[in-house]
Amino acid sequence: MSRASRVALVALAVTLVLAPLLTLHPAVTHLYEAGFANLSVEASHPQVIVFLALTAASALPAAGFLLSLAAATRSREELRSLIEGSEPACLGGIHYRIFSSDVVVMFTAGPFRPIVFVSSEAVRTLSSPELHAALLHERAHQRNGDVLWGLLLRAVGKAFAFLPQTSRMVQMAALRAECEADEYAIRGGARRSDLFEAIAAASPPPAKPVSAAISDANVELRLVRLVHPGTPLPGHPTRGFLALAATVVVPAVLAHVVAIVAAVCTTSFAS
Repeated sequence: MSRASRVALVALAVTLVLAPLLTLHPAVTHLYEAGFANLSVEASHPQVIVFLALTAASALPAAGFLLSLAAATRSREELRSLIEGSEPACLGGIHYRIFSSDVVVMFTAGPFRPIVFVSSEAVRTLSSPELHAALLHERAHQRNGDVLWGLLLRAVGKAFAFLPQTSRMVQMAALRAECEADEYAIRGGARRSDLFEAIAAASPPPAKPVSAAISDANVELRLVRLVHPGTPLPGHPTRGFLALAATVVVPAVLAHVVAIVAAVCTTSFAS
């Protein structure tokens, strides 16, 4: 992703977390001003009910986002086991770890200290140039922090699972990251044919570790781009992230509008 897309994604993540608190603020203010001694009565006030309904609408995407992040943290044990059960290796200046597996798998795992993992079958099956091409692809994921950004992307997808267009936007953003890693490998000296063979041979990575893999996203389009380099990349998701952030703040804005209108009406009646 571009720098602008990453800034927009961070802004969306922050908005998701803070929006329920901002939406709840008018309800808390109303109850405080009414006095907590009358809490049971004020809780059934139409204005408070509207505030709480808007807060619930704002909290649903936030809950999906935070639950997705919480689920990802549980993959740390699997990552630790993977590290302990693998051996260090190096090819062409790229360090990686080999783990035992009878399928061709290559991926980068770990959101903060990404590590490249390669299966023993991949080492056995792929030629040295093909393996090096795959490692260059994975090094791009390391340098770009794609595991962490992919984690945020998937969490956003969970937050807005009720919006089909969000799922497509997340998929396109992930595909662009894979295409950019392919281009990095080519610029690093990998032959297109070697990278093509490595992608075609690779299987999806293990489901539990948070990772980015050479076999992720739309493999067909990536293979087409290797054969026909002029094939356009998917667009940047910057506007989509900003649109979602704007959608998230709507309940908070409505809650404050309701509070302002109620205050104005109360003042008018009092005068």
